[in-house]
Amino acid sequence: MRTLLSAIALSMLVRAFVQAHDGVDFTVRWILESPSSASAETPRALSVPHSLVTTNVRGEPMRPFFKDFTIEREVEGSTRAETHQIGVVGGVVGGLTSTSGTAGNPRGHHHAVKWDANTLVFESGSYTGQRPETGAWTERREAWLLDLDGRLHVVITTRGSSDAPRTVAVVYQRE
Repeated sequence: MRTLLSAIALSMLVRAFVQAHDGVDFTVRWILESPSSASAETPRALSVPHSLVTTNVRGEPMRPFFKDFTIEREVEGSTRAETHQIGVVGGVVGGLTSTSGTAGNPRGHHHAVKWDANTLVFESGSYTGQRPETGAWTERREAWLLDLDGRLHVVITTRGSSDAPRTVAVVYQRE
């Protein structure tokens, strides 16, 4: 009887643990739902392992949250992996790279990975002017959202000083 009660208690703890973490769990391999309508640069598959933190630096239990987010993007003939820390917002502002101040190298760049409700948002940009969106500049926003059927919607918006704004939306299903 004690074994049965222990198993039930453990089951309830695991269920509470899984429901309590912050964010949506994207951990799985995703396959592009309609590859014929995608461009050559659209990944045909995404693998998404990420780490769930359950203890603080002293080893004490805490409310679980996703800390790192790795995306393995599979395009024809190659795989590119990138790792992001969720909740990190940062950037760099550098000096001028030429005496005229018009060099093509970025003077500054910024990045952020954050939750917007149940949508995971990746933002990045660079610029050569005195502040963002000045000089030669680019901005990129990628949003990940699961629909009610469990499909992954990825919406990528890019814009810049020399490019018209562009939005690409693709849907992935679990493998």
